[in-house]
Amino acid sequence: MYKIYKRALPVMVCLLAWLRPVAFANPLIPQVLQDTLPGDLAARNLINQPVLKSALVNAINSKVVDLHSLDTTPPALPFERLGLSGLHQGARAQFVQYMKAGNTATAIAKMQRLFDGMKDSTKQTRYIDNKLRGFYALREQQLPGNFTLPGKPENKVKGISWTSTYSDSTAMMSGWWNEGTIQDVFSISSIPFQLNYSTLSGYDYTNTSLQDAHFMKISFDREAYLEKINQQLQKKYDLKKYFLEDLDVKSSMKKYAADQLVLIKGSKDSVGGKLSADQLMYLDSAQLRNVLIRNRDTSAGYYNKVMALKRQLGGVKEMNQMLGGQQRVNGNIQGWLQKPENTSRIAGNLLHMSPLQRLMMNMKDLKVGSIGANASKGSLSDLFMTGAAGTFLKGNKFIMLAAGKSNELGVQDVGLQSATGHGSYGMQFLRLGRGDIGNKQSHVSVLNANSKSQQQYGFNTAAIRRNVFVGSVSQQLSLGELGTLDFELSKSSSQFGSGGQDAAAVSKSAAGQFLDDIWATASIGMAYNGDVKKIGLTHKVYFNYAGLGYVNPGAPFASRGTLQYGFLVKRSWLRNKAAVSLRTDIRDLAVSPLTDNKRKSLQYALDARYRFTRRFTLSMNVLQNSLKENTDAGKYTAFLNRKISFISQANGKIAGKSFSNNSSLGLQQLNYMQPDAPVKSLFINATSMQTWMAGPGMVMISALYSRDVNNAAVYNNMLNTEAGYQYLLWKLSCSSSLIYMDSKDVVTQIGLRQQVAAQLFKRWSLSISADGRQNLRNTTANYYYGRFNTAMSLHYQIN
Repeated sequence: MYKIYKRALPVMVCLLAWLRPVAFANPLIPQVLQDTLPGDLAARNLINQPVLKSALVNAINSKVVDLHSLDTTPPALPFERLGLSGLHQGARAQFVQYMKAGNTATAIAKMQRLFDGMKDSTKQTRYIDNKLRGFYALREQQLPGNFTLPGKPENKVKGISWTSTYSDSTAMMSGWWNEGTIQDVFSISSIPFQLNYSTLSGYDYTNTSLQDAHFMKISFDREAYLEKINQQLQKKYDLKKYFLEDLDVKSSMKKYAADQLVLIKGSKDSVGGKLSADQLMYLDSAQLRNVLIRNRDTSAGYYNKVMALKRQLGGVKEMNQMLGGQQRVNGNIQGWLQKPENTSRIAGNLLHMSPLQRLMMNMKDLKVGSIGANASKGSLSDLFMTGAAGTFLKGNKFIMLAAGKSNELGVQDVGLQSATGHGSYGMQFLRLGRGDIGNKQSHVSVLNANSKSQQQYGFNTAAIRRNVFVGSVSQQLSLGELGTLDFELSKSSSQFGSGGQDAAAVSKSAAGQFLDDIWATASIGMAYNGDVKKIGLTHKVYFNYAGLGYVNPGAPFASRGTLQYGFLVKRSWLRNKAAVSLRTDIRDLAVSPLTDNKRKSLQYALDARYRFTRRFTLSMNVLQNSLKENTDAGKYTAFLNRKISFISQANGKIAGKSFSNNSSLGLQQLNYMQPDAPVKSLFINATSMQTWMAGPGMVMISALYSRDVNNAAVYNNMLNTEAGYQYLLWKLSCSSSLIYMDSKDVVTQIGLRQQVAAQLFKRWSLSISADGRQNLRNTTANYYYGRFNTAMSLHYQIN
């Protein structure tokens, strides 16, 4: 594995340089992501906008009491050079105090060197802009203050539960099953994580303990982290002030213009002074020039300085945009601030955060333990493994890392594993690119997997040493109003090792043969998604190909040797009261590399729905699945499933009592073309679930009926009914039900189910259920249906 990554190191270095995160930049230069802030005024750069800067300086001077007017101590910062000479001594002193708050002596010295030697005016402007906004937005009595996140570790156990069940059905592997769960939330350095642990144990009918199963997952709680950052920001700052929502830009603009005209009039080389602030603001350059020319007492010096000031303020269009921008900000800033994911983006500018805290702000996902990973359909798709996976997204730069071991071997698979098929792999995965998954993304990924021996349920599967190397490239193209086009190309390479080879040698061999047999070991996927919003139409067309030699342990449910294509069209009318969708999926599966034998699967589905009123909806579903075999003996349909069903949903009141009903009625044709005994069935399927309020409780009646009118099925003719009543008895929540079940030629049962749930001592909750039945008919096959089962669940809520 090391040698593979060593060969790929130059490529990875280039990609990392391309994806260089801002976190590696100078920590004293926080950045405001302009595309994430409310538009116009909120994102304007203060230092290069003299009107805004003057308005903010005046607002700060009004906010801060000047207690240092007689202080002759040289300023710690070059205020004049930074364009902040308008700040009075008290504001300057508190601004320096704010800049130093929470910083170490080393950081303060570095900041001073930054100002003394800064040549990049863009960085300097951005830094001062953020600091000015933050200083103005400070809430009262925050200086001197601690602008860090709480560092004390926290722990809150959400709940502990235990459930035990028992059934006397001999078809079950175990009579007793026990499940315990623990849910916990803990924080380290204000970074919250969720812990979920569960254990499953059972005993067979000889009271022999079965092998226990244990699952534990620790996952980063991104939403809770952003909420914690938002709470700290709101505690220290008034974020409306950070976006200058309260500034009277119009009045400040007029005052700034008047002050500058006074200064110009008072200069030695200027003669004139009849121009007003309103004329300067609301006349365009040509009109202003005519006014100055008509004033014959205006000197050339006065004329030039006034026109320079006009250029500094901008034209009438720019001023209207500035004033309109403030109105737009004032209109949407409140809604923007309600979302923690928005406010947390400026936390790096206003709070002192450690490198780890800054990193976690952009960590989309981080999981450790028994986890599911889902990167894309080509890699780590719906994969369950024991390991760790993390996804990082900074701006438009995406990185995903995953490593772990997958165990897919179950007790039912023992004896069915071929010499080249493995259910257990140790895997490492890397994905780099731009854009989030499924959102204008362009990614490159690599997966390395090595087969592992596996022992489970007392069985040991010794695996032949095998390495699989998979490389993938995915791209999403935007077609504007037409939709998006997704493309993914994946290629695998496999190598089997002899007993004397080590893992590194096998891995090197697999990577070295990556370009061999391209067509047979490649997978290609394309999909077009679009919509026409005016007519409520959405559509999708897709095409997938996987060679017979393509192997991807990261996508264990993907089929190789397949050609799959299809489309989906959905249309809605009348404000979504009516909707119709049509879907088709066709898949060709090659079953041998030596012959042309194939299997062809075809699926068609039509769904329609109409909502007559808010209380009644009717739906229809038509589905057909078929499997066609192409063998040396000829072509024939091996399997056919065809059905049509109607579903209704209704709710309302009868005699003043609320009720609801969900019912369905359908026909289903099932054909199994077995060579010796073909089966052709035609089923009538009906279900109904009815509830209504009666007295202090609720009545529930459900029925399921399935019958083969051709009498070709054995176990599928069934009637299952249940009628019950939910009620409160003292402080107990109870449910009592009568049950009748008849499975043709198997068993007929009548029984009683009782459920009781209680809340004890505020934190404890207990649930007990028992289901007892009497067989009215006994056959040799009725052991599938037990006569008694019970369950008990105990839950303790700590917080």
